[in-house]
Amino acid sequence: MKAVGSLLKIGVCALMFLLVASVEMLGQGTASLHASVANPSGTRVGGALVVLTNEASGAVLKSVTGPDGTFDLMGLEAGSYDLAITMHGFEDYQQKGITIKDGQTTSFQVMVVTKSVAESVTVTAQASPETSVTQATISRKEIEGVAGPFGSAAQALTAAPGVFVYGYGGVAATARSEVVVRGMKAGWSSVNGDVLRNAVTFLFDGIPMNNLTSNNGQWSTTQIPIMDMISNINVDYGPGAPSNRWYDSIGGTANYIPSQPTLTPDASIALGTDYGSYNTTITHFIANSGLHKGWSALLAAGYAANDTFRVGTTGIPTFNAPSSGYSAFFKVEHPFQNGTFSIGYYHSRNTEFRPNFIPLVAITPDFSNSQSPGNNDAVTTTGLYGTDQVPLPNTNQTPLPANAQYYSQATSGFYSSLAHDVWYKHIKTQSDILYSKLNLALSPRLTMTSDTWFRHGYRLHDRVVNFYGPGSGNQEEWYNPTSNMIGNNTHLALELPHDQVTLGGYWIHQGYQNPVAQYNLALGTTRTSPNSFNADHLYNDFGFLFLQDRIELLKKRLIITPAAAEQLFRTAYFNTGLVKFPNANPANDGQQAPSTTKNFLKFSPSVGVQYQAMDWFTVHGNYAITYENPTDGAFGANRATIGVDVSKLEATKAANGEGGFTVTKCPLAILGACSLDATYFHNELSNVSVVTQTAQQTTPASYALAGAIYNGVSINFDNTPSKYFQIHGNAIIQHDYFTTYLPSGSTVNYRGYPISNNPKYTTNLGITSDIQSANHKIDLTPGLWWQYVSYRYLFTNVTNAPTLQTTPGYGVVNFNMDASLNGLLPEWFEKKPLKISFGVENLLNREYNPLAYITSGGYFGTSFGGYTLVDPGAPREYIISLNFGNK
Repeated sequence: MKAVGSLLKIGVCALMFLLVASVEMLGQGTASLHASVANPSGTRVGGALVVLTNEASGAVLKSVTGPDGTFDLMGLEAGSYDLAITMHGFEDYQQKGITIKDGQTTSFQVMVVTKSVAESVTVTAQASPETSVTQATISRKEIEGVAGPFGSAAQALTAAPGVFVYGYGGVAATARSEVVVRGMKAGWSSVNGDVLRNAVTFLFDGIPMNNLTSNNGQWSTTQIPIMDMISNINVDYGPGAPSNRWYDSIGGTANYIPSQPTLTPDASIALGTDYGSYNTTITHFIANSGLHKGWSALLAAGYAANDTFRVGTTGIPTFNAPSSGYSAFFKVEHPFQNGTFSIGYYHSRNTEFRPNFIPLVAITPDFSNSQSPGNNDAVTTTGLYGTDQVPLPNTNQTPLPANAQYYSQATSGFYSSLAHDVWYKHIKTQSDILYSKLNLALSPRLTMTSDTWFRHGYRLHDRVVNFYGPGSGNQEEWYNPTSNMIGNNTHLALELPHDQVTLGGYWIHQGYQNPVAQYNLALGTTRTSPNSFNADHLYNDFGFLFLQDRIELLKKRLIITPAAAEQLFRTAYFNTGLVKFPNANPANDGQQAPSTTKNFLKFSPSVGVQYQAMDWFTVHGNYAITYENPTDGAFGANRATIGVDVSKLEATKAANGEGGFTVTKCPLAILGACSLDATYFHNELSNVSVVTQTAQQTTPASYALAGAIYNGVSINFDNTPSKYFQIHGNAIIQHDYFTTYLPSGSTVNYRGYPISNNPKYTTNLGITSDIQSANHKIDLTPGLWWQYVSYRYLFTNVTNAPTLQTTPGYGVVNFNMDASLNGLLPEWFEKKPLKISFGVENLLNREYNPLAYITSGGYFGTSFGGYTLVDPGAPREYIISLNFGNK
């Protein structure tokens, strides 16, 4: 209660300040202006500075477009106004003589023209004009440039500097992946060794999608299986300013902005279909009603399906591991006199058969050492083999079963996988988000925004493993976590002559259930009476309250953004194993940790500075201290009584700082248009509880207490030497290491060891062009990209620790080309452009392994560990797309 009281006191004091400061401004006008800002491709432009000037009085009102590209100016007096919009990378927009009438809302759309550099397909990370935090905006065109027409929500993020992705499904949108932003990770991780598994917050239209407490799977890329309905993605690096910060934003925030209702009266529809390798098919549509009687609605939906590129093994029928996903989005928006109100609903569901890991080299029995009889196991394409076999006379070999071979990339094939009747894992994910957004003018200079939402999350893992033989007690696995979340995020912004003061915060409540059962029907155990089980129920309340000031000095060339925030984390953990499985043997409960509760209240200061030294040269920097709640494993989920002492458990602390510069002018005119951005970043983590889980659910999760430092340099450039082609690139070089890493029960501290699975450097280089026919009826935009990820250090489950062993780096070349046809089709097509896209992922058909770790033996059930398991990346893939209408 003390924590809640402190938050309330701060909020009441700050609210009184804002209300008193703005009372003299109330009731000055009854008109309003609502508009959206987009580029020529239809992508909404967030973060643009809007200035509205009354031609008669000279009074000036300012605003900044939100993530959805919209802005509202309320309480206007009737008259004629001039509008100016500025945003880096776009030509300045000006419109004079806008007539505003009493008691009416004027609504329209603004198109800002991209500069030649901004038309590129590489995103430049630079300081936000609003908060001095490094940000990047990925447009629809840029998404297609790096992810192709069928790329996943994770793959699309690799357009942003310092972001790379790894997973088991290639770029397919129906497979889960982990996202790495400057070394900080989030998403579905298939390997251990991450310092934090939930260090990035993912938003849909500004609404959080992250589970509040899950150690793994707090967000899945399959929650957005249809990227065609996403118009752009906004990425904040690091925790960001409090006005954009969320509970998992230590490493960054990614906001997926869907297509939005239009403010023009014209209705529209866009259709598209994609076909490609491995039976890939995607269809989608986006229908917009236009503005009618004060309301505008949008409906979008799509379906995606594909098979795996894992090809099976010799002599065994290939299991195609089909995957599919669909999503639907509906939003209705109503602009009114003093603001706008909208309601949205998003639904997605994905189902997939996940391919299994594969040993890097063959795991064969070894009978040469009579003192180590446990090393007689073999991993084969028909199952675990060798422990009970007798070697052939005068040899150390045992005969393999008929139609079997050693299962590894070296023996059964680089992309080989096990047959369906030997091993399969069926995964379903579902997400439902119902939300409302209110933008309201309380006075000409005081505005309020308020988002309220409900989110339901569902995941099912149904795994059948005949690999261990009929006597295995854990032949089948049923894992079915669900969550329900409600929340509200409200901000008040006061415009003063030289600064903007913002007060706001969020309150979120979530309930999360996490049951797991393993059984074997042939041995008499079932899902309700399993051989091994565990279950828990967690309730979380997260509160966040901040006060932020954006101060403009030296004719707006110097911007300082100081802020302070209070973070509240409340967790109640209940061990519900015997409640969920009342018919099970209590001795089989693998989760013995007692029920407990824990609260944290933390103060989080921050400051950002941005100085425009010249029109083409800007320097920026920011520093923030922020906190994150430990995940469910730290409180007792999936582990026995041996574990973290909850009374000593601390919230993870991050001290994040960065500084850099942006250049938007080439030193020599012959080089054409160009831009360059360089940023140094340093993020220090402490009080981290690292939870390690193995493939064998009967083995409780272990943990380590850790601290870590992430630091490096990010460089981004964009050059247009001629009107025929552009050169783009970004690179990041970083040094990430543990300041402490002490596994549970160990006296060995791995201080100074590199953080596992983090590349030393990544690079993204590309060349694009825009070629038009002489009559302008055909427009071709080809692009060639090279993405490189350097070597990474492996984590070992044998000692639950990082290692100095590495896995090789890899480079992948991708090609894509769009062809827009104008004037070559029947007349009724003319108003609805037709675009044909062709893409090739991994053009050179490079073999590489994005995922690797050292197993303790539990994955394949061997009685020994120490060998490497990998997941291969996808081979060459082709796809062609047809899109009709605006996209």
